[in-house]
Amino acid sequence: MTGRHTVPTAQMPNEAAPIAPGTQQTTPAAPPARQESTRPDTGFLKYLPRTLMATNVILLVLLAFQLTHRPKYEYMTTAPSDYTFNEEMNKLGAWGWKTESCRRATSGGNFTTTASYECIMSRPKLGW
Repeated sequence: MTGRHTVPTAQMPNEAAPIAPGTQQTTPAAPPARQESTRPDTGFLKYLPRTLMATNVILLVLLAFQLTHRPKYEYMTTAPSDYTFNEEMNKLGAWGWKTESCRRATSGGNFTTTASYECIMSRPKLGW
């Protein structure tokens, strides 16, 4: 039978009963010493599956966002002169423009031919 047994109050002794001669008093045995566990601490391992699942969900959301929100590009054509080519290209590069292609172009008539570059530039559009 489990649980706590109670003794009616009329039967409870007021004082400790004397020990009869020739008998030994027995004391309750001490609980066995607690042995150290050889298993590793499972505190972190308990939360590992949840952590991995949350990480996977975050990565999937980021991947879906990246696939659906590809950057849009804007393009520009420019014709810098031979004398200011480096300065103009450095200025456009500082503004975020990237050279897609560049070719040498000539224009003019019979005796007056001018040469310059034609460059196609691109950069990602800002915003969504």
